[in-house]
Amino acid sequence: MKKKIIAVCAALIVIGAIVVAFHTNKNDVTKEGYKEIKITIVDQENNTVLDESFETDAANLTQFLETTPKLKSEIEQSDYGSLLTGIYGLNQDMDNGPWLVFESKNNKTCQEAGYCPAMDEVNLDNNDEFTFKQITSFE
Repeated sequence: MKKKIIAVCAALIVIGAIVVAFHTNKNDVTKEGYKEIKITIVDQENNTVLDESFETDAANLTQFLETTPKLKSEIEQSDYGSLLTGIYGLNQDMDNGPWLVFESKNNKTCQEAGYCPAMDEVNLDNNDEFTFKQITSFE
């Protein structure tokens, strides 16, 4: 009787180890390509309205904004690519202002260009940080 109990316990331990190993390996696969992106949003009075990190597997900034519901991004297509017209309740008026701009001090694409190009062209890397600002002038 003891041998049967020991055999059953050993079998359960082996099955448990297999399940844990499979589950751990499965999580590693789903995390591949994921990166953490920090987003700061500042309104036209210079108040920070959001400062939060997000996990994403998006390849570029446009994809990230489109797939992150909390940011409430509004994006239109223009002659120059994707145009951000609203984010987190802050909107822009292309003719009269306020306008939405973004910058990054550590994104590779932005650093290589010396500025952040169109959102479609900004490739994402782990630990990138972006600040979106609503501005009333370009001075």
